[in-house]
Amino acid sequence: MTLRTCSEQPALVAAAADGCDLPAALRAHLASCPSCREQVEAIAFVRGLADTPDASHPLPDPAVIWWKAQLLRRWQAERVAEAPIERMRWVEFAAGIASLVAFLVWQWEGLVNLVSHAIPAGVAAAAAAPRAATPTALIFLLGGTASVGAMILAALHRRLGGAA
Repeated sequence: MTLRTCSEQPALVAAAADGCDLPAALRAHLASCPSCREQVEAIAFVRGLADTPDASHPLPDPAVIWWKAQLLRRWQAERVAEAPIERMRWVEFAAGIASLVAFLVWQWEGLVNLVSHAIPAGVAAAAAAPRAATPTALIFLLGGTASVGAMILAALHRRLGGAA
């Protein structure tokens, strides 16, 4: 914005504030005077703002806004308080998987004997081709045990999570 004032500025400001069309002499002056042009543009902008209708919808009740702010604050506080619990659930899940693996390593021979007595045809096939059947049987045994263990852990997780 220019700081220079002009002798025609009061007449231009009054005519622009009234909202009427400017005479030809004042329009010619606007083309040559940047200070007056800025003043008239600012007045026209403010008049445009004043002429615009209000918002199409009323503002909500301040009590509703306050209630929503309090609700959001409470939800944020709950998220902050639950963050360690959520992290601990993942630690519990990892500990359950680790204990399942430790149990499988510890009781491997007993589990193999149990499976061999429960499935006699599988034992006969394993005895016929021990090298070929062992990896497949091992995969099925580990997969079955892991899936049963995962189901047990999921059930415990739901049970303990539902109580919290």
